[in-house]
Amino acid sequence: MMRIFDTYLYEVSKGTKPAALVTCEAVLLDKILPKLEHKDLSYFVQNLDKGKVNLFFGNKECIDVIKKFLDKPMYSLSSLEDFILGTILGYDVKLQCKRLLERNKVL
Repeated sequence: MMRIFDTYLYEVSKGTKPAALVTCEAVLLDKILPKLEHKDLSYFVQNLDKGKVNLFFGNKECIDVIKKFLDKPMYSLSSLEDFILGTILGYDVKLQCKRLLERNKVL
């Protein structure tokens, strides 16, 4: 998991990715958060079951938007919230549009 985090950290730090998401054991936050703070990156921790967390990190504006609607489990996001989240995380925009249309049964 740390290799994935390090890859995302590099991509976000270099500006090739606006934000990232890693799911990890909460105990790893002691190692991870100082790295984010050192790079002056914003982050948001969403607690999950069984000692796990979703850690969102990236540029401040992106993380501020994520914080606005991620006060609930990700599976309960509206279609538009899901679209926004996927786009912020750098997923393919065309596929995000297709997913949004399918979720709204427009296709």
